[in-house]
Amino acid sequence: MKRIILILTIGLLSLVACENADFLEEKNPNLIATDNYWKNLDETNATLNATYSVMLNHNVLSLQEEAWRADMGWPGWGRPNPSNEQGRTFYYKTYTDSGNAIENKWNALYQGVFRANQVIEGLNSLEGTVNEEEWGLQMAQARFFRGLFHFYLHNSFNYGNVIIRDAVPVTREDFNKGVSPSSEVIAFFREDLEYAYDNLPAGYEGNSDQGRVTAGVAATILGTSYLHEGEYAQAIPLFNDVIENPDYGYKLVAPEVLFTIDGEFNDESIFEIGYNTKHRPELGHWDELSQTTRLAQFFRSVGAPSWILYKYKTEPMDPLDDRNYYIDPVDGRQLRNVPLRASQMVTLLEDEQTVYYVNGTVPEKMLKSIDGWGFGHFKKYSNHDHLESEDDNPEGSWNSGKNAVVNRLGDVYLMRAECKIKTGDITGALADINTIRARWGLVLLGPALDGDHTYDSNTYTEESLMNHLMYVEKPLETSNEGYSIRWSDLRRWGIIKENFDRLAGEVYHSIDYQYTKFDGEKAWSNTSLQLGPDPGTAKHVIDYEYDLTSENYIPELHDYLPIPLSEITTNSSIN
Repeated sequence: MKRIILILTIGLLSLVACENADFLEEKNPNLIATDNYWKNLDETNATLNATYSVMLNHNVLSLQEEAWRADMGWPGWGRPNPSNEQGRTFYYKTYTDSGNAIENKWNALYQGVFRANQVIEGLNSLEGTVNEEEWGLQMAQARFFRGLFHFYLHNSFNYGNVIIRDAVPVTREDFNKGVSPSSEVIAFFREDLEYAYDNLPAGYEGNSDQGRVTAGVAATILGTSYLHEGEYAQAIPLFNDVIENPDYGYKLVAPEVLFTIDGEFNDESIFEIGYNTKHRPELGHWDELSQTTRLAQFFRSVGAPSWILYKYKTEPMDPLDDRNYYIDPVDGRQLRNVPLRASQMVTLLEDEQTVYYVNGTVPEKMLKSIDGWGFGHFKKYSNHDHLESEDDNPEGSWNSGKNAVVNRLGDVYLMRAECKIKTGDITGALADINTIRARWGLVLLGPALDGDHTYDSNTYTEESLMNHLMYVEKPLETSNEGYSIRWSDLRRWGIIKENFDRLAGEVYHSIDYQYTKFDGEKAWSNTSLQLGPDPGTAKHVIDYEYDLTSENYIPELHDYLPIPLSEITTNSSIN
């Protein structure tokens, strides 16, 4: 079964909309292309490839900004005073509608809408004159992307009240289109996603179509949209389909497979952006048409906040799981220093059992300092599994070819678990959560069901299990991946302020820790995190994270991003 591998061919660049105010004064130059270009399905497919290529644009997912905006990132080098100006505006909630990141995100998403509409209009002009099966397949993909980008826009901007673009704009009136109510936007993008779900195949045969979106992707996005609106009864069948339908072939993979070069497009991957270092090497790393990614370097500057590092480090490992042990040359069989989920997700000073950048250990090669890099970083986008250094990338450290996962099965399990909690099926929710925890060799939740795993034997209620999902399972499983997962979750759960207050009140200390290098030599670092009162040996007190964030957060200003000022000043229909 082929996974969703976005082979993002750059095509039809001459058809890309100009992004300036000239559009308001001139006839749309793309009309010429509409009239004269799309004469067959090869040409519409080229435009469809250009629609796929929009996902290459870092502004679509805005992973770095979303990390700072939620509780998933420290804004740059330097503690307690971070150096990254843009990071500070998102972390401390001082951004405005004139910010470049907000404008770039808005423009990138509507560029995706524009290209999808070009495909749809080109296909409509060919209907009945070309191969019906291929026509239908292209239309389903185009409708998916138009729905996806509207879903993203609705999720991010202006309380969901955004512009519905259902056609390629031509006249001044087309461009000067006002926002639609959230309910209408939801109805619009769901119609597109339902069309895609009904008409996309479960998979494709042959390498030539490898990477095209499937019904499984559409079901995931559609189910997520129902979950976001609290429509659990509608979401569950879609999540069931994704998890249980053998035609998709999705399944959870082993820890060592996730977020590695060898594990790209694995069986757990549902929707994945395929970057590479081979195509379009002439483009610079700041060019959003480049097929390389800056994420490896970006997340070297996004330090992980103390709370999540400590959560990863202290998850209880199942003593019955042999994977949680290693063989010490002196002391024999020993329990790992940190859990498997921690090793795969972040760098921690104590993680001496994990090889990092081929010829080193994690504590040996990780970026760390109590007043600079901090106490750990996220590993998902780095090339630690196959390079000795990020500088070994063929096109340089800013041009990584490592993929970015947008949707995967682990998240779908947890979204289904939430639906089950909210509909009273605690047993079913525990089963889904424990499926994820068992993959990582963690102690399972609830009463013991077998003798092969260790259970915590707690009796979970809807409230207690939901708290675990909100503050432990979901953030640790999906940290800094996907589309605005953490912020969307915090907002719809209604706990943004509560969460920031809680984090602002937590105090961590860094202490000395002696670790072992790859060659067996011992070394010391003072970046081991402890929670709670000063142990008397603290080298640094971390009592400043989220203090200003909590003070500055205003729901009306920050729950959703504002419509960018550039759109307001050029679009006379937006108040």
